[in-house]
Amino acid sequence: MGKDAILKHIKKQHTFIQSFIHLINFIMKKVLLLLVMAVAAFSASAQITWNAKGGLGVAHCWGDSEGLKSHFVGKIGAGIEKPFTSNWSLMPSLELAWKGCKIGNEVTLDVLYLQIPIMAAYRLNLNDSWNMTLKAGPYLAFGVYGKYKFQNGEGSVNAFGSEGGGKRFDLGLDLGVDFEYHRYVFGVEYELGFLPIAKGENVHNGAFYATVGYKF
Repeated sequence: MGKDAILKHIKKQHTFIQSFIHLINFIMKKVLLLLVMAVAAFSASAQITWNAKGGLGVAHCWGDSEGLKSHFVGKIGAGIEKPFTSNWSLMPSLELAWKGCKIGNEVTLDVLYLQIPIMAAYRLNLNDSWNMTLKAGPYLAFGVYGKYKFQNGEGSVNAFGSEGGGKRFDLGLDLGVDFEYHRYVFGVEYELGFLPIAKGENVHNGAFYATVGYKF
């Protein structure tokens, strides 16, 4: 293959990648628009409560790879709660979640996701001041930032670029337990990713968070 053919092939690949990224951004904007519309529809009815939360935790990757280790991460988010009965409710949220892992002692993967968990929750009244909520549901995530960082001073590589080979989409299961004291919420959550985080690799996200929130 001559030089001109190679350059033409690279340009075609670059154009395809750019078109794909624009398509993903368009889809995510539509998803966010639908979420805003759903929130507005929910808010039009009674008994809707808003909440905000943040937390710290430990992320790891799991799958068919050796030397995978955990590292400290965090998340912030806001959402609503729509009750259906005195015990059952639906809790959709919009979050920024930091995930990733360490690969041996040389490389750290940092990924920031914009994600939408939709949790079904069951609330138990413990006493006059405390409630416990068990919650579970799927989440959909889109990677907005990702880097492989090298510890030996060689810089970093874009996790979603051609060299990193990362996949921006993630889909998984979110499980959690909250303890509510009046309007304050203290909880723990575990997120288990179902989709591989990189092309040609059977490696998935996992993250545990301890969170603190407030209900409005």
